[in-house]
Amino acid sequence: MDSAKLSAIREKEKRRARVREKWQAPEAPWNVSPNVIWNLHNTTAAQVSILGRIHGLTFAPVAACSTFGVSLKLAMDAIRSGEAKIVVVGATDPPPHPLVVGAFYSGRVLSAGSRVSLPLSRFRGTHVAGGAAVWIVGDLDYLRAKGFHPMGMEPVAVGVSSDAYHIITPSADGPPIAIRQALAGAGARPEDIGSWDTHTTATPGDFAEISTLRSIFPDSVLVTARKGTFGHGMSAGGGWELTAQYMGYERGSLFPTPLSRAEFSMAISGLHERVVFDDACDLPAGLAGKLSMGIGGINACVISRPLVLPQVGVDEHPTADPIAQPE
Repeated sequence: MDSAKLSAIREKEKRRARVREKWQAPEAPWNVSPNVIWNLHNTTAAQVSILGRIHGLTFAPVAACSTFGVSLKLAMDAIRSGEAKIVVVGATDPPPHPLVVGAFYSGRVLSAGSRVSLPLSRFRGTHVAGGAAVWIVGDLDYLRAKGFHPMGMEPVAVGVSSDAYHIITPSADGPPIAIRQALAGAGARPEDIGSWDTHTTATPGDFAEISTLRSIFPDSVLVTARKGTFGHGMSAGGGWELTAQYMGYERGSLFPTPLSRAEFSMAISGLHERVVFDDACDLPAGLAGKLSMGIGGINACVISRPLVLPQVGVDEHPTADPIAQPE
């Protein structure tokens, strides 16, 4: 009986397929691959929890280009409140989809050429990039007892805000709110900041961002712009840039950028001249800042400080594991 039913069902499906082919009808909307399920926002976080056998809360914040900074804030809040000792923080982007590339091109923010995107240059536009950035953050003593080694920095505060202005163009009011919130959370003054990593995307927004920066910080701050190095991840970009900042402090210098002094925008150089070009720079004294400005007007500002550890043993050497203890 069951075999006869299955044969009848298969025959009906064959007939339907022949009719669809004859009339060039589209596939029925309910005939979709179960792989669609794996496009849910929480998929990557769920996969991390499965691989790491993590039974704590798993979720996926979505904050466009500011996703990593917002995720880091949520992790720090969980640790400070005592809800967690360790948090896996990350963001991931698939390979750039033609629809996304086309949308950015139509929005006049995508580089139309094959050259590398150069923020703070002549505004040729950004390049969309795919990839991931994953950190493990947590209580320093707890993690060191488990054999983890910290990076050369620790995040001390994250400020977040919304522009309430435009889905692409940054506002003059939104980013300063996130910056001042982060400074207050870190108990820092603008003059305490030694280096600053920008969101700059090789678009006219670069000028607006540097204008905002100089409305708050003195001319002594040393600026880096790294989307020419990594491209523009729609969620992981801030994580890549923060990782480069932390690794630079770990190794004792700020890594170079692809921008040469000759390519530096004259308009921006009139606002601020202290920029890291294509040579590494010595670390400036003070704290480090990082601003991300996501599509939709979502801003995340991370303030970090060099991590000074007590000597536990002569054989202990920090490695490139991004572990930090928020205070």
